[in-house]
Amino acid sequence: MSETMHFEEPPVESFPSIRGTEIDRLDDQAIDQVPFGVICLDADGVVLRYNLYESRLARLDRNQVLGCDFFNDIARCTRGDAFEGRFRRFVQGSDDPQDCRFEYVFDFAFGAQTVGVELHRVPGVERFYLFVNRKSVGPVRANPRELATAQLELAPNEAFSGVLRDEQQRRIVQVPATFFEALRGTFARLAPENWVIFANEWGTQWGRRAAIELEADSLERTNGSLEDLTMVRAAALVTEYIESQGWGKAEFSFDAANEGVLGIEMVRSALAETSSRSVSGAKTTLLPAGACAMLGGFFSGVLSHMAHKRLVAREVACTARGAPSCTFVMVSADRVSMLEHAVQASTGTVDSVRGLLRKNQRSRR
Repeated sequence: MSETMHFEEPPVESFPSIRGTEIDRLDDQAIDQVPFGVICLDADGVVLRYNLYESRLARLDRNQVLGCDFFNDIARCTRGDAFEGRFRRFVQGSDDPQDCRFEYVFDFAFGAQTVGVELHRVPGVERFYLFVNRKSVGPVRANPRELATAQLELAPNEAFSGVLRDEQQRRIVQVPATFFEALRGTFARLAPENWVIFANEWGTQWGRRAAIELEADSLERTNGSLEDLTMVRAAALVTEYIESQGWGKAEFSFDAANEGVLGIEMVRSALAETSSRSVSGAKTTLLPAGACAMLGGFFSGVLSHMAHKRLVAREVACTARGAPSCTFVMVSADRVSMLEHAVQASTGTVDSVRGLLRKNQRSRR
């Protein structure tokens, strides 16, 4: 990114050189964080694993995909020697580079996707991995081969079973904001000391998955990955994502980016507003800190993916505790202790935390 933040720790390694045996050791949660398609087939072409990125770009629910014949039930456009034939030869033991790595065009009802495909085998077992790297996305071709299966074909009557999907065929569940109020209230009764830890980790996992969603969005909109965007543009995608789901409005401040500090302000945070304060006369009972810890975790997860560095966000101020808006400060993970001390000593603004971080940094030299 051309307007990236500056951090001291080295970049996290990406996945281009990863092998099938390495992917096979990862659980489903881990392969959902891989920024390219991962499909695992048995020797007959039956789908054994199918990650979030592939699900998002193919607009298919993995729950319907697993156990299906990939070439006949899912990706009918791959039938023929150019794709299925290569896979069959690879299963039989071919080490021809043209069978192991090739370019292809997937034909979907909503458009065509040019991809690079890599085939990997897991020694000793009949599991074969397809790594699918999207190169470009375009309209439906004039004379496509058979189209890949659409979600509606896999589950034609699911609406009658209470299943909702958005325009990208992702399954969605609509819940009122009071759902989160009930969740926070449950923790307040049963394990109040664990709320911040739980909410932050939940948010981080959510953010990592959202980053994969945003990778797919970026490819569909710009034919490029998040890496090709400036940090300002990437942050705008995060803002749009947050607002579209009703969490509130996120506003990013890059004023201190050259110091490795990012400010985020949440206006009308749904989490803060469902963590109601009780008012009695002139007195207001403030909740313990951490009402928006899940959003802090979300920002950590999604922006760590974008920056290729592990980042952490901490809430500096919250409307649930009387502030006009909810404010977060984000730094690299190696400065988290300094950040937490600065948050405790701050006046509840990004500038005050920034000044304390600068002071602590000087004192350590």
